Amino acid sequence: MEWLYSLFLEHSALQAVVVLSLISAIGLGLGRVHFWGVSLGVTFVFFAGILAGHLGLSVDPQMLNYAESFGLVIFVYSLGLQVGPGFFSSFRKGGVTLNMLALGVVLLGTLLTVVA
Repeated sequence: MEWLYSLFLEHSALQAVVVLSLISAIGLGLGRVHFWGVSLGVTFVFFAGILAGHLGLSVDPQMLNYAESFGLVIFVYSLGLQVGPGFFSSFRKGGVTLNMLALGVVLLGTLLTVVA
């Protein structure tokens, strides 16, 4: 029974993986449930994490930082896989104008940040 206690309460790499996986699984499971015809989907993972934090469940900060970085890498990779094939073809349909507008917004934001 000691191993179960240490699995959830003592900070380690295994504890971080188990806690994050458990929170994700609970959130995804609840996200599939419909309440009054409405399902919150992946948003329930966020709420499950808030509830776990409220109940005092914590993870080693270094492992949490690693999980955040890894999640961001996977997100950007999957976004690139989805958007990548149509990126160059979008230049033919007014994409250059939209990209220049986006560049202008970024440069304006940078300029305002430096000035203020």
